[in-house]
Amino acid sequence: MRTSEELYHRVRWDPRFDPSRFVLGLLQRGAAPKRVPLPSFVPGGDVPWHRVLFVEADGETVWDRATGVDLLDATEAGRVRRPRLLRAPFFSSRTPYAWDPDGGGLWRPARTGEPAGQDGPDSVRLLTWNTLWDRYDAPRIATARRRPMLLADLATADADVIALQEVEPELLGMLLAEPWVRAGYTVATDPGGRDVAEYGLLVLSRLPVREAGLHVLGRHKAVAAVTVDTAAGALVVAATHLTSDHSANGASRRSAELALLAQGFGALPSGAVCGGPEPGRAGGAVAGLALLGDFNDGRAGDRGPAAVLGLRDAWTEVRGPADATPTFDPVANPLAAVASPAGRPGRLDRILLGAAGARVVRAALRGDSPGPDGLFVSDHYGVEAAVAFAPRPEAGSARSDGAATARTAVA
Repeated sequence: MRTSEELYHRVRWDPRFDPSRFVLGLLQRGAAPKRVPLPSFVPGGDVPWHRVLFVEADGETVWDRATGVDLLDATEAGRVRRPRLLRAPFFSSRTPYAWDPDGGGLWRPARTGEPAGQDGPDSVRLLTWNTLWDRYDAPRIATARRRPMLLADLATADADVIALQEVEPELLGMLLAEPWVRAGYTVATDPGGRDVAEYGLLVLSRLPVREAGLHVLGRHKAVAAVTVDTAAGALVVAATHLTSDHSANGASRRSAELALLAQGFGALPSGAVCGGPEPGRAGGAVAGLALLGDFNDGRAGDRGPAAVLGLRDAWTEVRGPADATPTFDPVANPLAAVASPAGRPGRLDRILLGAAGARVVRAALRGDSPGPDGLFVSDHYGVEAAVAFAPRPEAGSARSDGAATARTAVA
């Protein structure tokens, strides 16, 4: 019988296992064992290995300290149903959570790994929004009044995947209590974990989540991602928030973060950034990549984030390269003026695509007008886009694609 530490690292690094489907049972004095998703467990942290009592996968006990059971190599529980796109070592696996109204009304680990087959949607609505956290200038940004405005706007946005930045635990709690979130969305990480508090990123999907992952870019900076199915195949949707100029050496830190993103997405199967099937590796067709977030970089053209990563900018595809409509506008938005002494507007928030077969049919701002009392939802405007996907090609069909990708950007 292997030790709990040996089993943990086997599941964590062996590509045949899906860590998000494993749960550790931890000893609690005077109480029933606490079940913790394996990706949320911190080796060397506050919980020593000897307090791991059992390990479950897909609800089946695969390891038990008391009885000596060790079935990891003798069961199909926890096995990868098809190879992950969000692979180690770049991505650390995360367990998505969904609301369980029949299980006591709690957020519980969602079932993952099952492909949608041919039933994925042919159009996906994406939304990114920097929500303006309450860490700075709290007396001047009316957080208590703005957050209900944000929740109402998100509810009416009708987005399939929502990527939020600068999310704090209080806002997370408000979102998780919303009936429309509970009824229709999966959260890309453990709501009781540390990811949101540490990095401020939250991804919500009303499409079934096949897998979820996180990569740390630096202190308080990360990229969170999910894989969902579309009519064209699997789509990786990732959210990030790059360093701003408020930090020392902000520009150089952003360049390093972009390089890490290019490296990580360049390691995805080639179909994930250029679209199309990749038999034997992705386990089927791959629709592409969508990278959403606040890039804190208003440059366009060859020097902008899209060009650096070898991706397409959804806004530019619909509005044209001459459209520089800002998503952060200190001139029009008093909340942005609070955080920007220089007062320079910029298109900082973007939806970038690495999906050759995808067509952007709409791109628009949200929250770019104040409420009746003159208050905006945030210092940033939200950006939404509707992306149409052509049905996946027949197996064995050939295609050629010379579009730039994150892989070629690295080269």
